Amino acid sequence: MSSNPETLAHERRPGSLTLLAGVLALDFTNTQSGLGSERHLDHLQTAADLIAWARHAKILTMQEAARAQNAVKDSPGLEHQLLAQARALRNIIHDINARVASGRHPTPELLASLTAVHADTLAVVSLALRNGSYVWRWDAQKNLTAAILGPVSLSALTLLTHHDFSRIKQCHGDHCGWMFLDTTKNNSRHWCEMKVCGNRAKIRALRARMQNAY
Repeated sequence: MSSNPETLAHERRPGSLTLLAGVLALDFTNTQSGLGSERHLDHLQTAADLIAWARHAKILTMQEAARAQNAVKDSPGLEHQLLAQARALRNIIHDINARVASGRHPTPELLASLTAVHADTLAVVSLALRNGSYVWRWDAQKNLTAAILGPVSLSALTLLTHHDFSRIKQCHGDHCGWMFLDTTKNNSRHWCEMKVCGNRAKIRALRARMQNAY
């Protein structure tokens, strides 16, 4: 069973959400579902939730996540800052890609906000050699906020600069709204997961046809 809007018990489980978007930034937006509905489910309600998700998404190592959990316990200021900035970035990425998925251009204000977040994280980034090439490396011990938001904001910028906009999509399943990059050959993916939202839509359509038959 997927871990998007079918989590009817309204429990949050950031450390086990299905990472199905194909892009880190979109997986980050998928830490909530049913946005704007009575069944809105947010898996990032505490800084600890965010750290658990970052570990799950392989932004932080197990050791880094453990140290981070201790750091936020010892510093209410850090906890508040980390969660507030993460949620703000999530909203920015969601709003940009929701517009793209519906065939509209992101506003200049949204794009400026995204680049500003990423620029802030670059103040504490370095280049590290990995598998024969260089990658950005943020030190979680020096700046936990940048270590989590840096890779996410970089992913969001890369999505906008290196991918076909027609492949950025948003699931229309009930109380869902999850986003994903459609990598199918014929660009035909409609649902976050066919076995969840897709099957639900099929069942609703079948019931409607049966009712109309009488």
